[in-house]
Amino acid sequence: MKTNAGLLRPLAVAAALFAASACGGAGTEPSAAVRTITVGVQPNTPFAVVPLGVRQGLFQKHGLDVKIKVISTATTIPPALLADQLQFSNWSFASFATLADKKLPLKIVGPGDTAGRTLENDYIQLLTLKDGGATSVAGLTGKKIAVNSLASLTEVQVKMALKNAGVNPASVSLVPIPFPDQLAALTSGRVDAIGAGEPFLTLAKQKAELNALAALNAEIMPDLPLSLWMTSENYLQQHPEVVRAFQLGLKDSLEYARANPDALRKFIPEFAGVDAAVADKMILPTWTTSVDQAKVQRIAEIMHEYGAVASTPDMSKYILPFPIEAKG
Repeated sequence: MKTNAGLLRPLAVAAALFAASACGGAGTEPSAAVRTITVGVQPNTPFAVVPLGVRQGLFQKHGLDVKIKVISTATTIPPALLADQLQFSNWSFASFATLADKKLPLKIVGPGDTAGRTLENDYIQLLTLKDGGATSVAGLTGKKIAVNSLASLTEVQVKMALKNAGVNPASVSLVPIPFPDQLAALTSGRVDAIGAGEPFLTLAKQKAELNALAALNAEIMPDLPLSLWMTSENYLQQHPEVVRAFQLGLKDSLEYARANPDALRKFIPEFAGVDAAVADKMILPTWTTSVDQAKVQRIAEIMHEYGAVASTPDMSKYILPFPIEAKG
């Protein structure tokens, strides 16, 4: 088993991999009619669905030659879309509320995954050490809890889990620690609990005896909408036919990933640099081909209630039909 530091391969390797393979999959070469687009993708499992679909030729059959650009820093994605350096990219519904709050001209073109409802299928969980750690969320009063970053969805999830268990969130200290470093912080006593996400959730459970106290996505709502794919308003206006083609390829990719979990597990080590032993056991995303607008709006309201955004944007203004209507 690799260490946490070695869990993810260098992004340059992934970038080279997808630069070489983006046109493959279906065994056919792009024709002159094929439109080339660049899609930004962070090397995390919820976003593997598009590169997997590219590998299977599911975008090429809709006339798209997709070039995958691996993104290491999420904050670079919105400006790259607005500058047309990327035509599409991944994001999350919770983080999109912050973009909508700033009134950035971006559009949600389609869904990715929704959260599981239980500890068996939710890939972000609240963990403590089995030896001496709290055995319930109620036991975390006055404790230190690691979250991957502050003013994030994970912070909101932890606070909601505490509130749902009758614990005042103000009584707890939240410590920003990246997912790869959380287990070491827990075992060293730096924190008392961690909000761990895959693949680090499975890795932590393989390396230590832990209590799983809460399915953090489910603490917000059942079937919480998580990942999404977006484009710029300008690109939509100029190239609606390409947006529709991307949506059709995305829909095919989501359906393929849902129907072929073993293919996804085999692809994850190549895509995200996760050990095969971890990929074989980790909790996979629950793929969806629809956007529940009421739930998306509730996410924006919750982000505002917990201070992550200054106001509550009207998310319906940003969500496109999936897919949009064909012209002509």
